[in-house]
Amino acid sequence: MGMALKADVAEACKSAGTEKPVDLVHLSTITMGDRALELEVLKMFLVQIPDYIKMLKSANDKDSVYMAAHTLKGASSNIGAFPLANIAKQAEETGVIPMQEFVTELGKIADYVTELSCEA
Repeated sequence: MGMALKADVAEACKSAGTEKPVDLVHLSTITMGDRALELEVLKMFLVQIPDYIKMLKSANDKDSVYMAAHTLKGASSNIGAFPLANIAKQAEETGVIPMQEFVTELGKIADYVTELSCEA
């Protein structure tokens, strides 16, 4: 599927409320279409999930909340996990960590990556 068509499909899914937890069009752009590299990057993100959760749970002041949220926002944006990045951006701005939202979205990403790995 061509990049323009993938982008159209991704936008239509977002508009319809069926957006995936990771924007594979974005990730494909970053990895120059290398499917094996995409999976490797996603699996590396999965390995880091426990560290992200630990960092979020241990954030107990304004600066540590900002740093935890900012770190997760950057990591999730890089792989195309924009719903997670938006939650992190909100936490960064408000200084409040919505732990359940983070855990739920990280779980969606983990499930999605597992699904993609099985298809490969």
